[in-house]
Amino acid sequence: MYNFYWLNQLQSSDWKTVGEKAFYLANLMDKGYPINPGFVIPANSFWQFLQHIDWSDPLLADFPHSSLHFNINDYQQLQQISQSINYYILDTDLPFELVSSLESAINNFNAEVLIFQPYLASPNFETFGILEPIICEAISVEFLQGIKQVWSEIFKAKSLFYWHSHQIDIQQLQPVVLVQPLQSAIASGTIQIFADSWEIQVTYGLGISIELGQIIPDSYLISPENCTIQDKKLGNKIIAYNLDTTITKVSYTNTWQEVYHTQMPIPDTLPALQAFLLPEDVQKEFALPDKHLQLLIELTQKITKNLPTNFCFKWSLFKSDSDAEPQLLITDFKKLPKDYQNLEKLPSSTTEEKQSIGLTQKYDLSTKFPDMKNNNQGKKPGFLFESIENIDVPIIKGIAASAGKVTAKAVVIQGLTPQLEEFPEGAILVVSAIISSYLPLLKNASGIISEQGGITSHAAILARELGIPAIVGATNSTQIIETGNYLLVNGNNGEVHLVKEQTNNPKKPDIEVTENSLHSQNFFPIGTKLFVNISQINSIKKAQGLPIDGVGLLRSELMAIELLENHHPLWWIKQGRQSELINLMVQRLTQFAAAFAPKPVFYRSLDLGLFNSSYQEKTLTEEMEQLPLNSSSDRGNQYSQNIHPQNLGQELNFSHQTNSDHPILGQHGTFSYMLEPSLLDLEINILSEVHKLGYSNVHSILPFVRSVEEFQFCRSRIETKWQNKPNHFQIWIMAEVPSVIFLLPEYVKAGVQGIAIGTNDLTQLLLGVDREKAEMKNVFNARHPAVMKAIQQLISQAKIAGIPCSICGDAPALYPEIIDDLIRWGITSISVNVNAVEQTYQAIARAEQRLILEVARSGVGKQE
Repeated sequence: MYNFYWLNQLQSSDWKTVGEKAFYLANLMDKGYPINPGFVIPANSFWQFLQHIDWSDPLLADFPHSSLHFNINDYQQLQQISQSINYYILDTDLPFELVSSLESAINNFNAEVLIFQPYLASPNFETFGILEPIICEAISVEFLQGIKQVWSEIFKAKSLFYWHSHQIDIQQLQPVVLVQPLQSAIASGTIQIFADSWEIQVTYGLGISIELGQIIPDSYLISPENCTIQDKKLGNKIIAYNLDTTITKVSYTNTWQEVYHTQMPIPDTLPALQAFLLPEDVQKEFALPDKHLQLLIELTQKITKNLPTNFCFKWSLFKSDSDAEPQLLITDFKKLPKDYQNLEKLPSSTTEEKQSIGLTQKYDLSTKFPDMKNNNQGKKPGFLFESIENIDVPIIKGIAASAGKVTAKAVVIQGLTPQLEEFPEGAILVVSAIISSYLPLLKNASGIISEQGGITSHAAILARELGIPAIVGATNSTQIIETGNYLLVNGNNGEVHLVKEQTNNPKKPDIEVTENSLHSQNFFPIGTKLFVNISQINSIKKAQGLPIDGVGLLRSELMAIELLENHHPLWWIKQGRQSELINLMVQRLTQFAAAFAPKPVFYRSLDLGLFNSSYQEKTLTEEMEQLPLNSSSDRGNQYSQNIHPQNLGQELNFSHQTNSDHPILGQHGTFSYMLEPSLLDLEINILSEVHKLGYSNVHSILPFVRSVEEFQFCRSRIETKWQNKPNHFQIWIMAEVPSVIFLLPEYVKAGVQGIAIGTNDLTQLLLGVDREKAEMKNVFNARHPAVMKAIQQLISQAKIAGIPCSICGDAPALYPEIIDDLIRWGITSISVNVNAVEQTYQAIARAEQRLILEVARSGVGKQE
């Protein structure tokens, strides 16, 4: 017989076997607190089962006795190994002795539904969001499969990635499973215990909707000193979960369960549950009655006398039968890190904690950047180091443009054309403003600090896609920060801290990464298409496996950063290297097309506003360097006249003069194609070659279209130059210039097959705000009524015209609350950065469910 560990029988010597969660629950149970009963399946049962499996796959012949070897950066290989292992686990019958032991133990519950909670007894790593709980019926055929399913969580692709990232050998894992009965609840939630406050979250039914992020729970802030409510907020609770009433004998726990059951799909791991759409009057009430809230506070007060602070427990309020008084039950427990309450606070300066967030390698930056030795002249000696002991005080505060935290050496750059090979990998880039010639450096940088720019600037957009922390609008940062300073860049709150340099255990910077729970496939189908905005090859693997419908915006100018070698596309054409550039662009574009096929990839052709100003600056600099030092003033004046921007533009048949101060108003978008048709021909050749290679899922979006005439010119040239253009090839336009709002029917008549709303440019043009200027951040608001009305009009007109309408700016990710309106108005698709897919998916699901609920209510009203 297999040996299981019951909570009410645990001894202190069982700590290492059952792990922290079960041990604390057993301790509280022993003291008389209301704990949900249960038992722990120890890790040796897991390992015995793996040894029981006949691993016929040659790749797994020595498993589990040998380590798994895989390339962590090869997501497809990771998936293949994961699927192979899990196939054997789920397809192999459990040993007879284990089956007998499980049936005997579970019969003691006399329960209808069970919950299996996997976690690690050792090593002590947080596995929430990595190892998913399983909820199933308490019948043999279900719970025997359930235990195999919960064990297979250890080898999901995201789990393998997590173990490898934390340098955990799989043979070191001691996975245990806490098995408990589960019953329908009136309300459930969590309570987090800190020294100076208690934080309570509450929702209707079981707490699954909180864990899935589908609702905003009710919240309470409690003072531990006198157990009074300091603050409370009503949540947004549209969905609730409870046991499936078709498989349970108990009566309804809540009145809303009798009417508002929905057929919404349930995740594979939760087959014994039902989802309920809550009526509006129920949503407007707090889920936990005051009487039971007070009982919960009193229970918490008693528990804190037996345990230290910084812990969290889950609880449920339930009825044992219809006539019984509701009871509180503690269902889960975990300790919290000491700094959990204030995640933005800088860790203490111990070596171990600093290593967890930063880079310890030292660079002799003066040898790599000799021209930067003197860029600190005029600064007060030791100015920055006067506050080194007070590292909680930021030296700079800017706009948080890309989330994450990183600690590394700073490199201050003020030249126009820095050399990529000379920029040390993992350094923090500090600049006055991000121009296009700096963009290649971002791939080597671990963080960005820029004096100029807004949250929707190109640098911020690229930083978010690359997943590196970025702060913009950081005034005087190039004067305050010196090359070689050791900084903590906090992209979550816009703060820069000066920290002490470390000299031991060098490592690359650690950028905080949140595991995307949607990779677990625990998501509900949605009707609105969800696309990703993407431009970098290393973003492909992050997007694969997510529930997306394709690429909604592939920004070609960001995709081409490295390929262009810091030159304007016209330079390539002038140099006779057009064919070379086409080949490079085709190779890069096909990588995206192949990765997402057969899903569509909407490729936005080059919008040259990003390049024009920096190209002009670079050309002027190169020309000036050729001027003899001893030239006369007359020759100098003559030379200066020869290199005037207008003359440069005439040489290339293209003027850049209007782009240096206000790129948005300059010669870019489709207007630039009319001025220089060779630029459009370049794009036509790229798309034609990609389709010849068989990638028929690539479509075109024309950038920054100002007039119907511009579109007509582009479409006519595409039809003429690309004679064998496939019929299914689509030509869309960006809807970012306000003129499109008033002329969309005319655009459709001219042949536009879809629109992509670019909220970044649309907002600044409607409100007269420069999005690159940090000082205008407070008036750059995509939620402004004028912007929202413009978006509504575009969506409505697209519906009338029968063409798809997508929104691909930063607005849905920055302001997810607008998604309700977008869905209600009839948006066809929403496209966001990879790191915003999860929150956007959930926001879309909530919005669609609200619409379903509204329709259901209106139907009920009509029947009455």
